[in-house]
Amino acid sequence: MESALRLLGVLSVLLTWRSSDSTSYKLSNVVCGSYNQSWVRINECRLKAISRNKTIFNFNATFLHPTNDIVMHNRMFKRESGYKPWLINTKVNSCQFMIRPYNPFVLFIFKLYKDFSNINHTCPYYGDMIIKGMYLTRNIEALPIPTGDYMLAIDWLFYRKPQFATNVSFQFVENLI
Repeated sequence: MESALRLLGVLSVLLTWRSSDSTSYKLSNVVCGSYNQSWVRINECRLKAISRNKTIFNFNATFLHPTNDIVMHNRMFKRESGYKPWLINTKVNSCQFMIRPYNPFVLFIFKLYKDFSNINHTCPYYGDMIIKGMYLTRNIEALPIPTGDYMLAIDWLFYRKPQFATNVSFQFVENLI
């Protein structure tokens, strides 16, 4: 119960904290992999450097069968002599989330890619799922986290079985001077 209240408190801070000119985000690495090629084929998963301060993310996966049961297992890691578990470890039913967004952290992630994606409808999902040209800007809400390198690891489960994973690493810098 105490950990749930702590998580609720942290997530409420996430929603109210605003970005300023003294913060910056930069995507640094992305790794995607399919556990089951007969369900999900990943066609593209890469970062492309546009300029020194702007990197875009392109993702294209094909769902070979319709799915009505998708669970996202989200974990955030902080890099300190390797990636260490850090604060966030949640599971969210994606089909229910698309009907009524109920998890603040997943809502934060969804707002990052929704303008660059065709993943904006309710279940069932089938065919190509595309995120094209996504980048992080200063206009996004700032996370109340210390400066450092982070990795967001998401395992995607269809019908309670892992189908594919996406690991997105990013750098957060807060210049207070």
